[in-house]
Amino acid sequence: MKNLAHSLLPRHLARLLENTSEADLPDQTSRAIAPAPFVMQGSVGAPIVLASPHSGQFYPEAFVQNSRQPLSVLRSGEDSHIHLLAEQAHALGPALLYATFPRVFCDVNRSAWDLDTRMFHGPIPAFVHPTERGLAGLGSIPRIVGNRKPIYRHRLPFMEAALRIRHYWMPYHATLADMLDKTRAEHGTCLLLDLHSMPDVPEAASPDFVLGDAHGTTCHPDIISTAEQTLQSLGFRTTRNQPYAGGYITRHYGRPLQNLHALQIEMRRSLYMDEETHICHAGFAPLSNALATLTKKLLKLFPASHGL
Repeated sequence: MKNLAHSLLPRHLARLLENTSEADLPDQTSRAIAPAPFVMQGSVGAPIVLASPHSGQFYPEAFVQNSRQPLSVLRSGEDSHIHLLAEQAHALGPALLYATFPRVFCDVNRSAWDLDTRMFHGPIPAFVHPTERGLAGLGSIPRIVGNRKPIYRHRLPFMEAALRIRHYWMPYHATLADMLDKTRAEHGTCLLLDLHSMPDVPEAASPDFVLGDAHGTTCHPDIISTAEQTLQSLGFRTTRNQPYAGGYITRHYGRPLQNLHALQIEMRRSLYMDEETHICHAGFAPLSNALATLTKKLLKLFPASHGL
């Protein structure tokens, strides 16, 4: 599985990208000062891996300048501070992986070539296979922000998307896949907790947590039941799979029959921060404590580290 990311790069495109330097990235004039695309903390000390694919806050200057929207709108889908919320859980032993780039720039919770073909000029390669969500503008290189506002002033060259996939999407997934493989090899099993935040969801009675296992397909039922019971015992309102059942990461890596489990956890943003300013408030520490308590409970499901 660890070669997943590189296997998604068509051979002819790989040859073309090999001849393209990082300085050729169309929207990365400030790439010299850009952070690495992800941060990996810890190793295989526990059978759980924590991941935050959407909390990145490095917005390339040229990307912001070329956008129709101000930075405040571009940040509207950002899962701000989720990797910081996970620090206490990480201290219990699980590794922690998080992206440093924002989802509005490159969304690793979509398949690599799930792209809205209308946002590019010129020919579109045959390996691009947009889903319904991708065609709606929410693919791996989004066309719109969550409130359906267009991001770009003009259509993009397809090579710009290919370079973002190569330099951001693929390194994140190569690292995640490798860590999951190593954790399963070390402990006999592995649980990925894919961490996200969400706005209030009135149609679902604004739960505090939404637990997603793609309707019972991505993890052992004891995992989501334990998560649900733990969070409810702490006083939180939870729902399962509504309105978020799990994105590409959860569905792709969750393979319970192979002792690889994945659970998506959505946390209500107003529990820990002001959604307009992205500034954390007094609710941050209690939510971080709750996430650590949840992780501790889930670790107890793997006492012998031989799977469920």
